Amino acid sequence: MSAAAQDEYWDEITTAMTGLVLPSVLAQRAAHHLTRLVDRNRLRPPGAKAIGSVSASFAVGKSTFVKDWAQAAYRDLLGPACADPRPTWNPEPGVTADWIPQLYLTLRAASKIRDVLAALLLTMGYPSEGLVRVTTTRVIHAFRQHGVRLLLIDDSHFLDVSNKDSRDMLDFLKYLNTELGELGGTMILVGADLHESPLYLDPQINSRLERLTLTAYPLATDDDRRTWQRFLKDAETVLLPYFDCAPAGIFSRQHAGYIWRRTQGYVGDTALLLTEAMLAAFDDGSDTITTAHLDAVPLSARAIAGEAELRAVAPQPSRRRRVKVAVS
Repeated sequence: MSAAAQDEYWDEITTAMTGLVLPSVLAQRAAHHLTRLVDRNRLRPPGAKAIGSVSASFAVGKSTFVKDWAQAAYRDLLGPACADPRPTWNPEPGVTADWIPQLYLTLRAASKIRDVLAALLLTMGYPSEGLVRVTTTRVIHAFRQHGVRLLLIDDSHFLDVSNKDSRDMLDFLKYLNTELGELGGTMILVGADLHESPLYLDPQINSRLERLTLTAYPLATDDDRRTWQRFLKDAETVLLPYFDCAPAGIFSRQHAGYIWRRTQGYVGDTALLLTEAMLAAFDDGSDTITTAHLDAVPLSARAIAGEAELRAVAPQPSRRRRVKVAVS
């Protein structure tokens, strides 16, 4: 390739790698669980349905996972209509409306019911002004009119029962779940460490809650190590066609432990590390990806602190004393 062609190719793969979501074994299992929940709710009789919850520590990648799963579910649901920039459907004979099967909402620390209602209405193209009881009725009508079947509420950990507004919000979410259930829909709550949230303490919500907890990849057992290597192997399948001079197993066998030490099994940090190291190797003309390429990638403050802690507790190699041997 000429220098100009290499520069053009570099720009293209840099852009592609920046937005890449690597396939994850743990995420695939979680996605299957969510899909089964949505399918069951769709088939069950009308009424309040099971609520999904996706919980994880900060930086595990819960929002990225949920959005990636929801986008795939959206495409599957719409089928050929997904190619239409503004899909429509017929909620009743003679009526055509925008088809909006999914809504994604992010709670704020001080979110009130009117804020949630306004966000939902604006997303569906409705005016958001009015009394809470009026806008609530408008939201439920819009759910029916536009075929809403999945409501994703992120940052649910901001709910705090010590605050009256949050207690009211909790009751409001129960109401939304009931109304959505009448349509065969599903509500999924996403947040950090939800086991400490009032969501898990409220008896009515907890009785319907199906909990899903995402974690970083552990490395404590042989099965953990195999799962981690499978994740890296899947990453090689995606990445190495763009850097085909690297040997097979460069991540999953040669550098598996080293990569885990740098990222502690967090998918976001790992995706950044692998893509940036590969781009660096391409840029300097290497025929493989080395630990020097991996070391040169700056990661999050969390990853840096985790790596430093691992180095601090790592056993130091023992020093053997030299023993003089008498030779006769």
